[in-house]
Amino acid sequence: LATAAPSMSMADAALPTLEDLTDPREWLEEVEGDKQIGWVKEQNADAVARIGEPSDKPLYGRLLEIMESDEKIPYIGRVLNGLYYNFWQDETHVQGIWRRCTLDEYRKAEPEWELVLDLDALSAESGVS
Repeated sequence: LATAAPSMSMADAALPTLEDLTDPREWLEEVEGDKQIGWVKEQNADAVARIGEPSDKPLYGRLLEIMESDEKIPYIGRVLNGLYYNFWQDETHVQGIWRRCTLDEYRKAEPEWELVLDLDALSAESGVS
């Protein structure tokens, strides 16, 4: 006969320590470091070796065309205090803009958006991209 394992009470459960919560890839947060860039290049090369160059696949061109189309429906990423926020990228806003409007405005065929943050302008102003 098998015996049941003793049950563990909530009091017996140990909370994780800070050491348990460390991120083994925290070193990758230094995104411009030589070691980090080298590691990423190795990972990219391994992925391409396994699955092939994505841009060589017929689906790649079609998906890129869809993603770069001006006919995109603006996705609402956040609703805050009755305003609907959208992050938008196109050939003019390469890094992107955050913009917002009301729900009534969003429902229109061509909503009038209020610009909240222009990342391209901010990048040009600060000299950092």
